[in-house]
Amino acid sequence: MDTNKFVGSKIKEFREARGWTQDQLAEKLNTTRQTISRYESGARKTNQDVLFDLSVLFNVKIDSFFPERESKSVASQKNIGLLAAHIDDNVSDEEMAQIINYIDLVRKANNRD
Repeated sequence: MDTNKFVGSKIKEFREARGWTQDQLAEKLNTTRQTISRYESGARKTNQDVLFDLSVLFNVKIDSFFPERESKSVASQKNIGLLAAHIDDNVSDEEMAQIINYIDLVRKANNRD
């Protein structure tokens, strides 16, 4: 995923939601319409100062400009599902007990997230 393009699409989304033109946003940021256009297209990377200013203008968290990451618990649940899919009739009772212990361990760790 191209982060610059994702950030740019979020800038455009937030700008349009407020009914602002690129010129209006540029004026608020003390920059040019071309710079805003480049941010929105992903051709220019925004720095942390610009992202902070945008988050204040749009009244959103800075995290709103980035794609969500998978949480540890979601990733762990996928791993548990993958593990369960590979369990067959050849698993001994001892191996099954170890698998169940592992699943319990992962679940306990996820509760700390």
